[in-house]
Amino acid sequence: MSTGLNLTPAVSVLPCPACFQTINTSAQICPFCSAPIDHAAATASAQLFARLNQACSDSGFLKVMAGATGAAFLAGLLPFIGFLGILALWFLAFATPVMVIRWFVKFGDLQSPDPEFINARHAAVAVAIVSALVLVVLIAYAVIAHYVTR
Repeated sequence: MSTGLNLTPAVSVLPCPACFQTINTSAQICPFCSAPIDHAAATASAQLFARLNQACSDSGFLKVMAGATGAAFLAGLLPFIGFLGILALWFLAFATPVMVIRWFVKFGDLQSPDPEFINARHAAVAVAIVSALVLVVLIAYAVIAHYVTR
């Protein structure tokens, strides 16, 4: 049964074990190379393929959050809208590490030689390092500002 308003049934896809072209799990043979497709193995492979795609997509979202953190910092330097930039910076400083932890909880156990997934993992690690540094710097700044203004 479909969820939401999608009227088309969900289609599961996987790379063909022989030619690596993307095919439907319902195929009995690969339409590209005519290799036979085992339905049980195809279903398991399609689930792994879907998780890998989701990991890459979520990693891209992490990179967007990291970029938005930089944009929020720059917006914080502008007159009139600086306050909104500072609010966004503080929000992203805490939200980004939470999303990084979520990424590693969901996809940390995945192993794949797929170059896109390897890049996604490297991006998640880079965002984790940068977001941890941003959070530490902002907290240190807040503590120092608190004691200097006393």
